[in-house]
Amino acid sequence: MAATERRTSAPARSFKRARVSRPPAHWEQTSIGDRPDVPLLKHWQKAAAQTPSFAKYKVEPEVPEFSDEQYEEHLKDPNWTLEETRYLIETYKGCNGKWTVIIDRYEKPERTMEDLKARFYAISAVMLQLETPIQSMTAPQYKMYETLKDFNPKQEMSRKRLAEGHLHRKKDEVDEEAVLLAELQRIMANQESLDSLREDLRKRLDYPKANTNSYQYSTSQALHALWQQLVNADRLRKNQRLRPVGPGQSATSIEGSTSGQTPASARPRESNAGTTQHEPSPASNTKLTEKDKRRFGITEVGPGEKLPSGVSFASDKLSKPRIAKSTVQTEKIAAVLSHIGVPDLIPLPTPPVIEAFESLMGKLHTLLDMRKVAEKEEQELRVREAEAGAQVKEE
Repeated sequence: MAATERRTSAPARSFKRARVSRPPAHWEQTSIGDRPDVPLLKHWQKAAAQTPSFAKYKVEPEVPEFSDEQYEEHLKDPNWTLEETRYLIETYKGCNGKWTVIIDRYEKPERTMEDLKARFYAISAVMLQLETPIQSMTAPQYKMYETLKDFNPKQEMSRKRLAEGHLHRKKDEVDEEAVLLAELQRIMANQESLDSLREDLRKRLDYPKANTNSYQYSTSQALHALWQQLVNADRLRKNQRLRPVGPGQSATSIEGSTSGQTPASARPRESNAGTTQHEPSPASNTKLTEKDKRRFGITEVGPGEKLPSGVSFASDKLSKPRIAKSTVQTEKIAAVLSHIGVPDLIPLPTPPVIEAFESLMGKLHTLLDMRKVAEKEEQELRVREAEAGAQVKEE
């Protein structure tokens, strides 16, 4: 009881309500334009506002305006008359550009919504081009002009039929489409990983391709120049890997010394005590039959013949005879070889191929010499005939 008395005896706290200053408002009625079919709108309007709050929604649609002369010159259509065209524009303006309302209130039922749109957009595009030439149009104006000009009524009808078909689908069709879309999404998600795996597999199966052509190093002079270039580039390195070959040093000993290994000639000789098997000497003479010589392309040099210095290749015997002293002669040789079907590069220069090519080149040079002699004799005959003709005229 004492606690209850204390609670009842305590004075109640009073809270002051915050005063919010609001501008005065009054109840007013607003009409929408000159349309008597729309009832008046009743709402509270602030006293400070000079214009009604619904005035910003009163937007008149932009319609093309044209004269009779402009219609006859630019807008004439055999399927449309001037009266119906003006009626379409007035209906568009009265219905505020809403095509569903326009087709509902249009008097002629044989006209479809796509026909009305195509006619209205065609007129708007022509009038926009007449008011502002295409060269003077801004980016938004040209974009609007392209949109109006490219309207396709058949495509619009097809789009509406497709949308209507989607609205009337059955539940089974919707579920099947959802499953297909989920499967497509899964495939697209794994496409990137599949592409990377395929690319890795292609790299493993494909062979490395050279970036340059090695045909330019087919002669001994070109290989010697390449070797000198590599040696000069190796001199600039801190740890040299290439060294010029000396008179008593082979390429194998150079390779062993550069790789940090002791050459075989500098190693201590191992003992052969207790062994009875002897290895044949590498310098021993090996006799080859004529068949093996033809197989390996080995030719013997006579006592009076001299070998050329440096490295020589079998392909040199197929490329050097093609080049003559004069450019004209070289072009003639190339033309004859191309005519008889001999390629510029023979991939396998075996001894039979080289022998056949040398025989062919001998016949070719004989043919060119005979042709040269024939041309010389023809030239002499023409000179003699000209001299004989001049003597006949003098007599």
